[in-house]
Amino acid sequence: MGMQRMEDVAERNDSWKSRSVVRRSYRAVWQGSMKEEQADHLFAQCREAMERTREERRLLTASLYRYEQFLFLYTEGIGEAAAADEICAPLAPFLQNWPETVERPESGRVWIDMQPYYYHAVPVCAEEWMKDRRPLRRRGRIALLAPGRWESYMEHHLALMREGLIEGDRYHLISVHENVLFSYFEEPKTMTNLRKEKADSPALDAWLLTDPESHFMRFSPGQGPGPDENFVFLSCVAEA
Repeated sequence: MGMQRMEDVAERNDSWKSRSVVRRSYRAVWQGSMKEEQADHLFAQCREAMERTREERRLLTASLYRYEQFLFLYTEGIGEAAAADEICAPLAPFLQNWPETVERPESGRVWIDMQPYYYHAVPVCAEEWMKDRRPLRRRGRIALLAPGRWESYMEHHLALMREGLIEGDRYHLISVHENVLFSYFEEPKTMTNLRKEKADSPALDAWLLTDPESHFMRFSPGQGPGPDENFVFLSCVAEA
């Protein structure tokens, strides 16, 4: 292989580094019951698909979490959103269909694209986003918004994000669908904020005055980690 050709190949192989990062969270639901051995086999197939997509430089990372019959998928696509239907294709026959929507009537939807809502950083490009990134654990957790508290929760979290002064994990992302909040973050945390400066946060002070705990429903006994906690950490069943 000539020198110029080698340089061209190297340039193509590295082109992913300058591309954008598209973060997405998805939600799905099992239909019926399934033996754990069969579920583990399907999750292993999803893990292989994630790794293959990452090797193709179309994915930076992906994590699939399970809570009872509910599944939550976090992805970081390179250049475009990673398709849940593709990297979790083995699960499709075993997932419930979601109702059609008015603006986009289609049948056979098994993965819902959750709405990204809160974060501490925005990727500039894939190379910058992966710099010094060495997570020991990728965490997923859920919380349930209480009836009548949606507007307050959304209003204050939007104010916190727009202000950009609150420090948190660089990779933290909260997404919402119906009353379910799904959070992804990494440990150890890479602390940062949107404004890249330190100052008192009027938006945080206002949020703390609202009685934050009142915004969440409590899980039923045996579902959550404890009687006084409003979120549940999820089991990671596949990641790459």
